[in-house]
Parts: sequence; C-alpha cells; structure tokens
Amino acid sequence: MSDGILDVDLLAFEQGSGAARRAVVDGATRSLETGFVYTSHDVPDDLLDTAYGMLREFFEKSPEEKQTAIAPGANGQTGYTGLLVETAASSDKPDWKEMLNWATPIPTGHPLKRNYPTAYPDQVLPDALVPGISDVLYRFHDTVADLQRRFLRVIA
Repeated sequence: MSDGILDVDLLAFEQGSGAARRAVVDGATRSLETGFVYTSHDVPDDLLDTAYGMLREFFEKSPEEKQTAIAPGANGQTGYTGLLVETAASSDKPDWKEMLNWATPIPTGHPLKRNYPTAYPDQVLPDALVPGISDVLYRFHDTVADLQRRFLRVIA
C-alpha cells in the first residue's frame, strides 16, 4: 500500500517523453492502491464554475421545488433523489444525502434504450428551476467522461 494519494500529471503523460510518461504511470499505479488519485486536467475553469454554480443554485431550492425534478420509475438513474431515500448496502438506515443524477441522453431507438428502458431512462434535469442547467451539465458530463477515458490510458 502506498503512503497516500499522489498528484499525477495527465498532461505530462499525454505530451511528455518516455521518462515523463513512465513517472506518471508509476505515480498513478502507486496512488491507485488507495483507490484514489489526483490529476492535473484541462477541464475549463469556467465550465467547472458554471456547473457547480448551477448545481448550488438547484440544491438551495426548497424541498418542494427540488421534488419537481424527480424521475418516477428511474430508480435514481436520472433526476433528483431527496434526503432519506437511498440506503447504503451496508446499512439499514437511509442516507442523509440528496443527489441530482444525469448522463448524456441516449437517442430514441438506441439498442440500450430499447433493451433496457429502465436502466436508460429519458434524462430529467431542472431547467424550469435553473434555466440552462441541462446544456451546462451535459457539456460537463461529456468533458469529464473524456477526461476519464484519457486517464484510463495511463492506467492501461
């Protein structure tokens, strides 16, 4: 087990020499023994600030307003999940957390949507409460998913 979570440089891996790339791989491998790793990234600060600002605006709404973003039958795969709704697998007590889940929409007719409709429901986001949030969160999701794919190259 390593001594802690390391900060590795994804951009050095992508743009660096063989030695720099090996150092990043080594750092990621050692850090992942803890289950976590920090990395530099190129996600634009304005996208992060806007996404987190809109999420803060949503979560500051009243419980009644947030309830309008619940996706019935989606089992938490999209939309709002309120306080004391979910229970961790290792507990019998509901969690004191609330969430807003989303993903890139899957087009109608896509095989995943046809074969697993409850696993891939239509996305529910609170544009009525926070205008423009869907566009920002979809862009944020796609940007972070791309960052994850890029980082998986380090692990591979």
